[in-house]
Amino acid sequence: MRILALLILVAAFPALADDERSSLSGSSLSDWGGVGLLQMPTARMAPDGSMSGGLTALGDLHRHYAISAQPLPWLEVTARNSAYPGYYGLSEPGLDLKLRLRREDEHGPALVIGGRDVTGSGLDLPGKGRFAGEYIALSRRWWDLDLTVGMGWGTLGEAGQLRNPLRFLGGRFRRDRDPSAWPTSRGPGAWFSGERVALFGGAEWHMPAMGPLEGLSLKLESSGDRFRAQRQDEPGFDPGSRYSLGLSWRPVSWADLGAAYEQGRRMMLRLSVRFDPAVDADRFQRPPPAVGPRPSEGAALSAEAIALVARSRGLPARSARIDGDVATLWLDPAGGGRLPLAREVGDAARLLADLAPPQVERLRVVTGAAGIASAATTLLRRDLERAAGHRGSSEEIWRTTVIEPSAGPVPDWRPRLDLSTRLVATFDLAELGTPLTQRTHTDVMLRGEPVRGLVLGGGLRMNAASDIDLLDTNALPAAHPVRSDLPRYVDRPLSLDHAYAAWFANPVDGLTTRLSLGQLEEMYGGIGAEALYQPLAARWALGLDLNQVWKRRPDNLFGIDQDDARGTGHASLYWEAPGAGTTTALRLGRYLGGDWGGTVEVMRRFDGGIGLTAHATWTEGPDGAQSRFGGRMDWGLALVVPIGASGSMPVGGTVETAVRTLGRDAGQRLQQPLPLYDLRVPGGYGRLAGTWSRLLN
Repeated sequence: MRILALLILVAAFPALADDERSSLSGSSLSDWGGVGLLQMPTARMAPDGSMSGGLTALGDLHRHYAISAQPLPWLEVTARNSAYPGYYGLSEPGLDLKLRLRREDEHGPALVIGGRDVTGSGLDLPGKGRFAGEYIALSRRWWDLDLTVGMGWGTLGEAGQLRNPLRFLGGRFRRDRDPSAWPTSRGPGAWFSGERVALFGGAEWHMPAMGPLEGLSLKLESSGDRFRAQRQDEPGFDPGSRYSLGLSWRPVSWADLGAAYEQGRRMMLRLSVRFDPAVDADRFQRPPPAVGPRPSEGAALSAEAIALVARSRGLPARSARIDGDVATLWLDPAGGGRLPLAREVGDAARLLADLAPPQVERLRVVTGAAGIASAATTLLRRDLERAAGHRGSSEEIWRTTVIEPSAGPVPDWRPRLDLSTRLVATFDLAELGTPLTQRTHTDVMLRGEPVRGLVLGGGLRMNAASDIDLLDTNALPAAHPVRSDLPRYVDRPLSLDHAYAAWFANPVDGLTTRLSLGQLEEMYGGIGAEALYQPLAARWALGLDLNQVWKRRPDNLFGIDQDDARGTGHASLYWEAPGAGTTTALRLGRYLGGDWGGTVEVMRRFDGGIGLTAHATWTEGPDGAQSRFGGRMDWGLALVVPIGASGSMPVGGTVETAVRTLGRDAGQRLQQPLPLYDLRVPGGYGRLAGTWSRLLN
């Protein structure tokens, strides 16, 4: 208690240093996968958009497999599965969350609230929820010393020095929170409940930056966990001391290693890898086109020649047109690549300014995809010429820029054929029977646009070795599975992932429609329709998709099970935050299993085309003919990193690392190959305005 009191006193002093983004001396990981001390959390967050994963071994007691992500600057999400002795080899999956309520500044410390195993979803089995607990924590940086003090409930409050400060609310807040009394010890109904709570805290001392031991830190911790569940399992179990001492070391930005002597009796070893888009991303660099003096009438290039030059310089140019004093260049697709949309528009406008005939005064760049325009941006040529001579800025150019919904049909439409690859490694940490299930596959995708508005697509999937047969859903096969029969589709080394035709139309400004037919994804084929409405300058969009699909037969290339028809569809609301870096989607509707519910999805975008996505779905649950494993919730995290063509990879594409529930029947959406929002909005007004500061560089 004296040490904790001292920590509280020191934490009240003004902060003298704060360096959360440093590649080596910033936030370190805890035994549980998220940012923290050893067993206890802190109020620190990982760098925005980062993702980490690793394994922790605590003596012969626990094995924690965890993948953690920072989808928002104030939200940390950790998917974890913990193996422990007893209960016939069952492991304990959990979803851990941390929310920052206050960022540290000169007026006070950082403040967070969070919990372990916050959902409590899944089957009610003995031992389920043994790690569930909630907390609030404060952290204060003082030179190279980072101090933390917090209060824990549930597992984090088993030391029980204090009575629950929420006991005045009555009911469950005064009841003993026994980890063996499942399911009352876990899930939203148990949050911040219990008769007693505990204080915890600690300190982390970072070695000075730029020194020989940069990246090394020393941790001292006082825990609130007294291993009550273990003591119930083994009457002679000794939890040991509340104090632990350890080291964390980041020799390079992508590695985080840990070792500790915990509770005075157990050695801990931790190995983690981390990815920070601000540090580890491969920066795609393309110098902006130069803007020279206007060419003479005889030296100016034709529209066709300008389009050819644009493609040779890496711009996704579809066509060009010169009409009087207006030169127009169509980019398709735009904004979905590795450069911000405004930078791509700026490069196209600079190219027009350098090559167009001298009488051209307005430069128009149309962005969109599949022949459907999202925005037509018109800039004044003289503004770009001034900016190229360092006599203007992107802000000044914005004042005279005109943005319209479209610029008419694309002239000289030419068929297009694209080949790309996708390498996907997916991990499932939500199983009871095994702590880690993985699936890896490579997709080779061919996409053609023979006429304006028509897209034809096909993809071959090459499955690598996996352990999908260890999914919980295989224990009790369902009569009418949605995705619990996933092993039937994975055990084939080569399969057809999708083969479809899609027709796009733009009946009125702001409204885009799509009609799709064919094998839409790995497990379902059929017909689907979607409409998306977004006014030109709106940050919001409304979408509606309706689909009638049939289960595909894994042993037949184009076969479907005509007796297994499913109707599914969702109404979606999208909101794009200022700066165009974050999109939040709320979906309500009917899922593939016939269950009704909703999905919240957060999509982040970073330089280099990197994307981080998190989603959570809650439904009324599977019916009696479907697997009950996993309960009513589905969730996932995915990090997508673009890769360019190279000597070892002649075709460009993406690498995706994901942690999500696999083989679940509840809350499953159809995986459309061409969702309208992903196709239309990346070239629209919101992305253009949000990235306008990158117009010239």
